[in-house]
Amino acid sequence: MSLADKFTLNWPGNALFGAGRCDELGAVLAARGQLSALIVTDQGLAEAGVLGRIEAALDGAGVRHSAYRGVLPNPTTANVTQAREMWQAGSFDALIALGGGSSIDTAKGVMAELLTGEDAFASFGRDVDSAKTAVPPFYALPTTSGTGSECSLGAVLKSPERKFVIRGRLLQPATVIMDPELTLSLPAGMTACTGFDAFAHAIGAYTNKVVNPIADEMALASMRLIFEHLETAVTEPQNLEARAGVMMSSYLAGFCIGQQGVDAIHGLCTPVESVVSTIHGQGLATILPHILRFNAVTMTAKYAQAARRLGLSDAPEDEVARDALFEAALKLSALTRAPEKLTDYGITAGDIPRLTEMALLSQATERNGRPMGATDITKLYEAMI
Repeated sequence: MSLADKFTLNWPGNALFGAGRCDELGAVLAARGQLSALIVTDQGLAEAGVLGRIEAALDGAGVRHSAYRGVLPNPTTANVTQAREMWQAGSFDALIALGGGSSIDTAKGVMAELLTGEDAFASFGRDVDSAKTAVPPFYALPTTSGTGSECSLGAVLKSPERKFVIRGRLLQPATVIMDPELTLSLPAGMTACTGFDAFAHAIGAYTNKVVNPIADEMALASMRLIFEHLETAVTEPQNLEARAGVMMSSYLAGFCIGQQGVDAIHGLCTPVESVVSTIHGQGLATILPHILRFNAVTMTAKYAQAARRLGLSDAPEDEVARDALFEAALKLSALTRAPEKLTDYGITAGDIPRLTEMALLSQATERNGRPMGATDITKLYEAMI
């Protein structure tokens, strides 16, 4: 990579960061003349009182609101359609996603359907970068730290047939409120899994073949924050400093996704999630060591560079520095308590042809730092069985 190489930067919208900032939401909307909001969230956040806190913030500013609470852990096109129909049945002038990646991605699906006039799957393979209708003000309040959906261009949804990704600049939340207090009740296992997702985004963006030196620096910052704070956030769930560190890591990694995309760690994980139900962070943790070993054949210098920049090794030998990064990555993956093999999720050898076909269609696979063909993908899946 040369600093003279061409690249494009797409910076996310407004971001409000800090403990207690979610309580300012109503005032922010009211100041902008937005007095009616649809909240896209899940039932768990309603039961935990998180939705109530947001509703109180809106009430305090005189903002009328309704909530779609049906988002599933792996959001479906049916979730999108239900939320979009609720929007169209009301008179809303702001869309608020409250939750983890599932809620934010569902709201992005709603945006896609409103702006294109078609179902969300129709946007698969074509970016939603323009619209003939007005773009609704779109807010995101993440309650987990890892997906990066609060500032990325993409959304992962599930149709009856498969998981798929839609993308577009108009799907990116225009305003993000990142309040680490909203993550304090997140269980240890989910804290580990979502945080590991952020790491997978960052290392994938840093090592794939897309050139973007600014995003590279963001990816390194994201990885550094995860290495410094994720384990503490898992073991000391009320540690607000650790929660804030992981939340910032997620945001920076999400920024990197929008600039560079990710790599085959995600490219091979999404097909698995199309076939069986998994916890995303665990699926990534199972797949990661196989991709690292595959990439190391041609990318040792890149991994070694990251290790040195992150202070994980000062060894002059690239192989030694690379291994220090791999060791640190595997220590993070262990926090997720992920199964070692895909068979533990219910994947069988008979699924491999379908998995390979889907992985080949993934932009993440195509962007992997070491080129990966159908035979390579099949062999990798076979090694994971």
